[in-house]
Amino acid sequence: MSDDFLSEEDKALFRKMVGEVKPLSKDKKIATVTPKSKTPTAKAQNATENKKANPIYLSDYYMNEVQANSLLSYCSHSIPLKRLRELKSGQIQWDSRLDLHGLRPNIAKETLIKFILQQSASGHRCLLIIHGKGSHHGEAPVLKNLVNHWLRQFPQVLAFSSALARDGGSGALYVLLKRQREKL
Repeated sequence: MSDDFLSEEDKALFRKMVGEVKPLSKDKKIATVTPKSKTPTAKAQNATENKKANPIYLSDYYMNEVQANSLLSYCSHSIPLKRLRELKSGQIQWDSRLDLHGLRPNIAKETLIKFILQQSASGHRCLLIIHGKGSHHGEAPVLKNLVNHWLRQFPQVLAFSSALARDGGSGALYVLLKRQREKL
């Protein structure tokens, strides 16, 4: 390989910067450093454990923002309207309750995933989830919007509706879960 394309000035500058160089003798072996095997970092291990513990991924992105006093309602196509009316009117007794009020969104999400999966596995059908109204200084309630969005993503959730005043009103939801079929 020729260095004809370099000017004498460039060659002089290169020699000055590199300094004195001793060529390696061909009979000597060069010791190489073997890189350590990559072990997963604590952060990567936690992410892997969370994926195993929480097999459900929930998106945090939502388009339709709700306000603190907005009443929420969702119904999958497979639920009869009569059942939805019973849920909305508080006629279905809730089996278990979860209070997310005041939690940070990432903690609330993990807690909600675990709760829904546990309650579904236990055969519970109706839940009360308290998210709070969360309106501070006129801003939209973050947790209420996230819970509204997250619950729609669960395959276990058939329907949900804002609770009656006695159970938390617009700061809580009745959630109806799918019936778990017996495994043979």
